[in-house]
Amino acid sequence: MIRKILAVLIFCLARLNCGADALADYVGRFNQDDAELYAQSVPNAEALAFLRQNIPLFECPDKDIEQTYYFRWWTFRKHIKQTPEGFVITEFLPPVPWPGKYNAIVCPAAHHFEEGRWLADKSILAAYARHWLANSGDAHKYSAWLAHSFLQYYKVARDVDFLRQSYEGLKRDFAEWELLRLDTHRGMFWQSDNYDGMELSISGGGYRATINSYMYADCAALAEIAKIVGRPSDAAYYAARAAAIKSALNKNLWDASAKFYKVLPKYAAALSDARELHGYTPWLFDIPPPEYSAAWGQISDGRGFKAPWGLTTAERRHPKFRVAYSGHECLWDGPVWPFATSITL
Repeated sequence: MIRKILAVLIFCLARLNCGADALADYVGRFNQDDAELYAQSVPNAEALAFLRQNIPLFECPDKDIEQTYYFRWWTFRKHIKQTPEGFVITEFLPPVPWPGKYNAIVCPAAHHFEEGRWLADKSILAAYARHWLANSGDAHKYSAWLAHSFLQYYKVARDVDFLRQSYEGLKRDFAEWELLRLDTHRGMFWQSDNYDGMELSISGGGYRATINSYMYADCAALAEIAKIVGRPSDAAYYAARAAAIKSALNKNLWDASAKFYKVLPKYAAALSDARELHGYTPWLFDIPPPEYSAAWGQISDGRGFKAPWGLTTAERRHPKFRVAYSGHECLWDGPVWPFATSITL
């Protein structure tokens, strides 16, 4: 028995060394191909040491997938930025005009938390969380789902103190969203496509499956967090709010004939006539009933979202679908966008 255990340990150590060698090979190649214009907290020269200490190793027979896995971590590391108030994760390496403090933008923050939660150094995302709770104005410039992403971070970090310290700030964050974007008559939240991070989409702004899904997710997360930190009355309140948002979303934004979630323009009586990729957002948070699953047929339909180089942001059959390379740099009326693709996948 002891020999078998030793054999297994030796095998596992050998695989770890193999993974570490692969990491070194990938990082060396990525560094060589990169003109490092905007170094932040972890420059290319320190990337290998940082990633060795912080990320799970991964080995896969499909080397394209394996390379992509390590490239994502190599890229994520580039966006870790040390500030006088702690770490943030940036969306853009160069300074751009539209972010808040320290070039941070809340729009992709949930993606940052849910990907970055696997870092061994938990202080990085803990500081990033404090940044958003301390800068509430910036935290509402774009749609986001902070409470849900904090809970996902906790499920890896298992730091109850982090939840206790964040809880009141997350409650204030949701209350601010209600103040800014809740239509109490309809029981739904509204948002412009621009501040959903989905500029110049076909449907435009209004009651969107995006922000309503995010607000449902935050309420459901607040209910779970409230239980963890010992606030049962809060847990019941947020669970009820989550149920109400979910009901309104499924009732008002589902187009039964098109079999898809669509935008209801704010001052219109009818849903938009366009299927858009962000209509898959409710599935990220387990909102739709099973009978809505017919929507997924559009993924494999060449007239829907299927295209040679990824999923388009609008259905290809729509008369306003286009792929343009001039004018505004952000167009959600056709071109592939990793933000929406990530949520859909």
